[in-house]
Amino acid sequence: NKLKKNLVQKLKGDGKPKKAKEEDHLEHIPFRLREIMKSKHRMKKGSLNSKKLKDSQDGDIPVPHFKRGKQEGVKAYLRRMDNETKHVLFLTKNQVDRKPELDADKQEKPAGKGKSDKKKEHDKVRLQKLHQKKLDRQETKMEKEMFIDTVAFGEVSMAPPSLSVKPKKAQLKPQKAAKELLLNSLLGHTAASTTKPSMARQRIMEEERVRAVEAYRLLKKQKQQHKHLYSQISKKVGSK
Repeated sequence: NKLKKNLVQKLKGDGKPKKAKEEDHLEHIPFRLREIMKSKHRMKKGSLNSKKLKDSQDGDIPVPHFKRGKQEGVKAYLRRMDNETKHVLFLTKNQVDRKPELDADKQEKPAGKGKSDKKKEHDKVRLQKLHQKKLDRQETKMEKEMFIDTVAFGEVSMAPPSLSVKPKKAQLKPQKAAKELLLNSLLGHTAASTTKPSMARQRIMEEERVRAVEAYRLLKKQKQQHKHLYSQISKKVGSK
């Protein structure tokens, strides 16, 4: 009986066609098509690995597996290893402290996993402030553009610009202020009052006027004397 069973199993095993190896099958495919198929296979494997990493617990640091590429130099390979190692060390140092006694909802989440309501509110206020600043800048820019006076080439201004509308905080000035002498404005003299001055003031003003007239007459007389003296001296010099 045992011999019969062994013979039947051998016959069944010999009757089945052997599975062709994948490498033997790829030998009959062109090189470029073979490379495309390999890259697709690697992409599928990579997506599976990424799904496994996503399904893993939050906070788990993925362990890097180093393998030198076909066209990767020694220096580039060592640099990549160094960068990935430093990244893992950084994640390890800044890892969230796990507290197994707490529920999963109360566990502290790592930075970037989700924003709290307070953080969202802060971001909302910040965006509103930025938007308001942008509107203010646009408004000031428009105001500046409104007040820019474009002067054409060769245009000449014969007088300063006059305001048609009085500003709110402008000081009250008399209507004849434009006709005042520049000397009065430099000396700080105010415009003459329309009210009649007192008798004492009138007397003082009259005395000042008389003194000014006398001083002017004296100055004119001295000038005439100097002129006459100069003419006589010049005549004497000419006669010699």
